[in-house]
Amino acid sequence: MKIKSSCVDFLLSFILLTLINLAYPVTLMASSPDIFEAVAAPRMISLTGFTRPRVEMTLVSEESAMCIAVHADVGDTIGSNGLFVNLDPKFINLEIAQLKADINRLKSDMNYYHKEADRYIKLVKKNTASQSELDLHIRNLNSAESLLRSTQLKLDVNKEHLRRYTLRAPAGWRVIKRYIEPGEWVTKGEKVAELGNFKTLLVPYALTVKELEKIDSMGGKVTLDLPDIDKSVVANLERISPDFDPESRKIDVDFKISSGDFNFRGGLRTELKIEMVDPGGSVIVPTSAVVKTYDDYFLVRPDGVRVKVLILGKTEDGKLRVSSRAVKAGQKFLLKP
Repeated sequence: MKIKSSCVDFLLSFILLTLINLAYPVTLMASSPDIFEAVAAPRMISLTGFTRPRVEMTLVSEESAMCIAVHADVGDTIGSNGLFVNLDPKFINLEIAQLKADINRLKSDMNYYHKEADRYIKLVKKNTASQSELDLHIRNLNSAESLLRSTQLKLDVNKEHLRRYTLRAPAGWRVIKRYIEPGEWVTKGEKVAELGNFKTLLVPYALTVKELEKIDSMGGKVTLDLPDIDKSVVANLERISPDFDPESRKIDVDFKISSGDFNFRGGLRTELKIEMVDPGGSVIVPTSAVVKTYDDYFLVRPDGVRVKVLILGKTEDGKLRVSSRAVKAGQKFLLKP
């Protein structure tokens, strides 16, 4: 009887342990190193843009005169003195010479009227001259002073006009277009040239909100590929438009290129690659985690439940990219089912 009772107890214990294992498989396997977590699959987005100068400007003549010299052609860089165009200053120089002569004459008249006024002040004190004669000389002196100031002002204005007969541009900028030639008449307000600052390049792009958030998370620094010249360059996020394009529903941004081993110019094709989370919800899993049954593929949960998946391909590191409505990033599966 004791032997029979021991056998029954052993059998009951075995059944109890089996039931416990079946009831708590997840808890037992959760601590196993043979479990992995599915990672969201990335998707590489490639956008194309073209370089342009940091700033562009239109050079306009402020005077009407004959062009006598042009110091830079299309593609040339403006020198350190900024000299670009010289206009013929012959007539303005004649006006300046006339005003200088008038100023010298008025200064001579002022000296004379001043001496006469001083002399008549003494005569009036001695009662040998009338007050009206003194007032006349003082009036002439004041008129000469007023006319001298007015003439000096005209001279200053003409000197400023003369300064504008030499058209200057920012040093280091390059000529994009040139509209005049030596010997051609230039009218006030007429375009002379189009200039650009190519020391720094900008590349405009249109990004979605998610793409812009990704760029911000990278500190605004990206690498742009220049496929036409087989080079890459670092660019920084320079400007972000506060508005968006209602048609594309994207935001206009500019990236700045301030240094690089290539000729800075506009029109260079650039490619911006942004790694985003796959909107389709695909995940990356180890190859060993995928079980094939006939023509179907499965992942196995820690509780032993199989989840059917679709194989989308392999990654560069040899893992598999799979997709399923029942599989989300962060879920756990058996590494080697």
